[in-house]
Amino acid sequence: MNFGNCFVLVLLLAAAPLNGATKDQALPDNEMLKMMEFLREMEMIKQMEMMRDLHVLEAGGAQAHDSAPRKAAPATKKETPK
Repeated sequence: MNFGNCFVLVLLLAAAPLNGATKDQALPDNEMLKMMEFLREMEMIKQMEMMRDLHVLEAGGAQAHDSAPRKAAPATKKETPK
């Protein structure tokens, strides 16, 4: 092998770890973006469930206010003879 071929081979071997390092750094960024999107979706689902529960509670409260209040039966005391 001549000097030029050896030099190119050394450069390729030296650059291989650098290329791998940049590729590894790109993966966590992509993974982080996916995780952030997942968390946004979960938060949106949670808010939708809370809104649905709120509508159910409001509907139940409206029905309770619309119904006539129940009157308690008058209490009668029985007198015991002494």
